[in-house]
Amino acid sequence: MSNPFAMPEFQSETAPARTTMRLKRVGVFSSGLFMGAGGACVGLIAGGVLFLVSLAGVGAAPGNANQAGTMIGMGVGMIFLLPIFYGIGGFIAGVFYAFIYNLIAGMTGGLEMEFGRD
Repeated sequence: MSNPFAMPEFQSETAPARTTMRLKRVGVFSSGLFMGAGGACVGLIAGGVLFLVSLAGVGAAPGNANQAGTMIGMGVGMIFLLPIFYGIGGFIAGVFYAFIYNLIAGMTGGLEMEFGRD
């Protein structure tokens, strides 16, 4: 009896185990979206760290309640502002780098990549 959950075998006798291909162009907009999403994730992490630092500053520094409220408000603001700024910056950088890659790949032939079936 055969296993119904077994993965099918795709490697045939005629197909090579490894294939080399060249990346000749990168989608400019898709690169921008990818880098923007990554930047927003990094911004969320950085905003959370700055929020924790602001809380530690409130606990460590003796001061009045007005200063504490300002520090906590700035920390909360970083949680919302940094993902937006990092996301926009990442999108712009992704578009820029994809554009530059496409120019250079047109002159040099692109990146050589090797794909294999394991």
